[in-house]
Amino acid sequence: MIVAVLGEKGGTGKTTLATNLAGMRAAAGRQVLLVDADRQGSASYWAEKRRATTRPALACLQKFGRALPRALRELAPRYDDVIVDVAAGDSQDLEEVLRVADRVLLPVQPAGLDVWTLGLLDERVAEARGVNPTLVALVVLNRASSNPRDRDTHDAQAAMAACAHLRVAAVVIRERVAIKRATPAGLSAQEYTPRDPKAITELAQVYQLAFAEERSPHGRSTREPRPARGHTGQRPRRPAPPQ
Repeated sequence: MIVAVLGEKGGTGKTTLATNLAGMRAAAGRQVLLVDADRQGSASYWAEKRRATTRPALACLQKFGRALPRALRELAPRYDDVIVDVAAGDSQDLEEVLRVADRVLLPVQPAGLDVWTLGLLDERVAEARGVNPTLVALVVLNRASSNPRDRDTHDAQAAMAACAHLRVAAVVIRERVAIKRATPAGLSAQEYTPRDPKAITELAQVYQLAFAEERSPHGRSTREPRPARGHTGQRPRRPAPPQ
């Protein structure tokens, strides 16, 4: 499965979401490739830090421009899951990823400027479905206030309902210290200590959106992932990281 995390506006937490999904998926025993399609290289830095831990390993590479869609098509059959962290902006990379991804997650902060960018992405998803009709595009509110009196989240969800081709998820990720600190350490929030049950629960809900599988608080899938196409009952040998 190819899952992309993208957005038109920067600073919405795309890399944090992509790396958490990659870490959680690797911890579930899947062979994971994290593709860093952002020249800032934050996802690659996360993967480098992770290699220094005892947590389940995953492969990571950087690809941009014309090499990106070709790499996704060629490498996807070698892995159970490919997770792509796409740079912010209305770019050729974004359009190409929409054409090959199974699912895309669009993290958005509950603020007017962020929500307004969804109109353009709604159009891009509609265009991509011309060649990728099964594409599922989900908007997730991220970095929302934990103050119960804050109305921004409710107002943002109401505004986003106007999108015709984007599905607005009920999941809301709040500002959590565990999420903020886990990423620079090469971990997912589920692996970070001290444990934050609320952060773990929220990201488990995003995991379910991305992979259509529930995630338990203990880091296990509630059902076994389906074998990737072409797999027999045995787990194939983990391929070497791509160059």
